[in-house]
Amino acid sequence: MKIAHISTASTGGAGIAAFRLHSGLRNKENIDSVFLQQYNTTSDDKSVYTILPDTSLLSRIKGRFERNPEALNHKNVPTYMSSSYEIATFPTTSYRIEKSNLINDADIINLHWVAEFINYPTFFKKIKKPIVWTLHDMNPFQGIFHYEEDAILNKEKLGRIDREVYLQKLKAIHKSNNIHIVCLCEWMKEKSENSEILGRYPHYIIPNGMPSSQFQGLNHLEEKEKINLNNGKKTLLFISSGLDIRRKGFDLLLQAINQIDPDKFNLLTVGGEEIDLIKKVNHRHYPQISDTQELNKLYTAADITIIPSREDNLPNVMIESFANGTPVMSFNNGGMAEHIKTGTNGVLITDISQEALSQNINDFLNNKYTFDRNIIRNYAKNTFSDTIQTEKYIELYKSILNK
Repeated sequence: MKIAHISTASTGGAGIAAFRLHSGLRNKENIDSVFLQQYNTTSDDKSVYTILPDTSLLSRIKGRFERNPEALNHKNVPTYMSSSYEIATFPTTSYRIEKSNLINDADIINLHWVAEFINYPTFFKKIKKPIVWTLHDMNPFQGIFHYEEDAILNKEKLGRIDREVYLQKLKAIHKSNNIHIVCLCEWMKEKSENSEILGRYPHYIIPNGMPSSQFQGLNHLEEKEKINLNNGKKTLLFISSGLDIRRKGFDLLLQAINQIDPDKFNLLTVGGEEIDLIKKVNHRHYPQISDTQELNKLYTAADITIIPSREDNLPNVMIESFANGTPVMSFNNGGMAEHIKTGTNGVLITDISQEALSQNINDFLNNKYTFDRNIIRNYAKNTFSDTIQTEKYIELYKSILNK
């Protein structure tokens, strides 16, 4: 069975999750998995292919005069504008990935986070093979935005173009009747099933997985000592691609810890540029950590990982924290609500506010909860191992091909 995974990148939360699935399938007998991406990486993996945009004469001319889709799409709507929205993408692109022999040779096409990598109007019209689409956010069934709040906050300014893109996706995707939607959690499944764009297709739930090698079982106190945080204070950990992403809620965490005695805790942050704290907290920031082993050391050194997201799917941060035996504190939304059990593997907060977050952090610092790191790690092994994930995908692939 030949599977072609399509992902804009193999980095970032969605890209890492997609690549982990591909790697897990590569270890299975009778599975030939290839990974097609837009952005080149330094990987020497022979199963990974970087696809180039269309190089026809017409495409080259359009590119030279900035009349290609990328230039036209983002002339008035930049991809990133952190002050207004997290990301905005379009369904038209200069790539024609459907022409690749790797696609033609595959039995199943597995789409992942494919923003501005597949050209919706031509891709769904041409591809007649079964498509499995793993949803890493809401963008496939929305317009230009990737989560609901951005669409709501920008309705007055960008509502017209958002609606135009939505209708363009609706028309393009519905040219295919052989699409199967995989969601990482019930929350996303309900959103997608109720959408006009993807609601007509069958839906399944398969959480992301982690390689068994990631469940290392490092020693909490030893890792804390290695980074000089063995000062008797509990350590809070926040990880994101950037501290200024509103959806990820670092602003709420910042407001929350400003209400807490700074002598009661350490703060570790990972991602983007460091943000100045109002109070003199024992704070250590890492701009970016791509090495999994180094990340695992931070997870293990932390006493709790905080995910104050206003909206989220099934963040890798939660899975990775669990894999290292570290509890997670989160608001009661997205996939976190389905896996965090207060007092067992973390703390689930009902009210999305800095007041509620501050109160629960204080409760944790005052020893309201005690956690068994082995129980948390075992939950991750039994729920998010790549073995479980790959077996579920293979079962799905086979059921689709046998219809």
